[in-house]
Amino acid sequence: MSIPLVFEILFVWVLTSLNSQLEAEMRREAHAKDVVRTVFKLQRDLLDCATAAAAFSLTNDVYSDERFPLTRRWIKQDLEQLDILIGNNPEQTRKLKYAHVVAERGLKLFDDLKSRRAEAATLDSLIGTGTTYGRVRSLVGQMGGATRDIIEEEERILAQSPGMQSQHREMLQNALIVGVGLNVVVAVMLAMFFSKGITKRLEIMSENSSRVAKGEPLHPPVEGSDEIAQLDQTFHRMVDDLNQAEIKRQQLLQTVSHDLRSPLSSVRGILTLLSAGAMGPLPEKALGKVKIAESDVERLIKLITDLLDLEKIAEGKSQLEVAPVQVKRLVERAANSLVSLAEEKGINISRTIDPVQVLADEDRLVQVIVNLLSNAIKFSPDGGEIEVEAAMVETVASTAGSPPKQMIEITVADHGRGVPEDLQEKIFERFEQVKKTDATESGGSGLGLAICKSIVELHGGSIGVRQNQGGGSIFWLRIPQGRS
Repeated sequence: MSIPLVFEILFVWVLTSLNSQLEAEMRREAHAKDVVRTVFKLQRDLLDCATAAAAFSLTNDVYSDERFPLTRRWIKQDLEQLDILIGNNPEQTRKLKYAHVVAERGLKLFDDLKSRRAEAATLDSLIGTGTTYGRVRSLVGQMGGATRDIIEEEERILAQSPGMQSQHREMLQNALIVGVGLNVVVAVMLAMFFSKGITKRLEIMSENSSRVAKGEPLHPPVEGSDEIAQLDQTFHRMVDDLNQAEIKRQQLLQTVSHDLRSPLSSVRGILTLLSAGAMGPLPEKALGKVKIAESDVERLIKLITDLLDLEKIAEGKSQLEVAPVQVKRLVERAANSLVSLAEEKGINISRTIDPVQVLADEDRLVQVIVNLLSNAIKFSPDGGEIEVEAAMVETVASTAGSPPKQMIEITVADHGRGVPEDLQEKIFERFEQVKKTDATESGGSGLGLAICKSIVELHGGSIGVRQNQGGGSIFWLRIPQGRS
């Protein structure tokens, strides 16, 4: 902020200085005009006073008698005005002193000339005093000589002043143009400097966001004390808190893995033995309770297994064992594992599978198709039908000029309740279900579709759901025919 401030102060100082010089030149011109005008008035008043004195001495004219003291007073006023105007000029002050002496002599002579009228007996005696009138003319000439240098000097100033004023105005105009231009340049440079600094720091923060998503270490906090620096510091603190939470979450999962799954597996084994009568027959009521407990323990173990699978995939610990596999084989394996569940509800699973092959992890893709089929069976009405189709499709290239990708699309269509449009993306997140009661009514954990999404994305594909025109939903997944 100090850079533009110093520049603006310097710019204002230059403008003020040039404007002061212009005003000083204008005042100098006005002063010269006042001096010349006052000198001319002094000469004119001196001549008027001499004329009035001479006219009265010759004609005894009443008007001349009244005009004489008036012009005499004007002469003194003119001299006083000149004293004020040129008081700071030593050379002109010296010449003005001589003008004072000449004026005093003239006034005394005019007084003598005027007073002789009363002493003269006849007009002829007055005319005979030619010497007195000669002295009057001489004094008027001396006054002109005394003030000539003053007038010449001031007229020289008057002649030079317009050029000087024009020069100062031009300098002021140039300073304005240069100043405004430099203001624009400084503003642009500062804007670029600050913009570059802000952009660079924002880019660091943006890259830090990407690093958080990738699990990479962050850049050091940006320098400064402004809002961006404070935001970056808050972001770093937030990431530290997330890392701490992630550590605690992993510790919790380890606890679940080691301290819960093993005991639950033991409990499940005991309950299985009890329900099978290995420890003796149980009453009907007790046997029902044991089977309910066995089912609940089985669901807990599945939930723990799903959580651990998700964590392995998220942490990159789950490796794919890819190999060429026929898509028909994948679908048949998945459908055969659910035959009993489908028969319980009288559901038929139809298959329309093109003879295509894909490079993938067979067991993982079977897990995905099994999950989609089991969901379709759960939410289909009894006696319904599920259609499974698989074919090769081409997708639009992501970049211009590159060929379209060959993708294998597998769809699982049911005629159940369907998935609302506002949930078609959300249900692939952890613990998300269409209805909150699904966990208790159908035994779902809300993790199956999240696992499906992670497995498909590991294969470089995508998964989604859309409405079935005949009612229900169509779940689809697309994976590249060969991994890129």
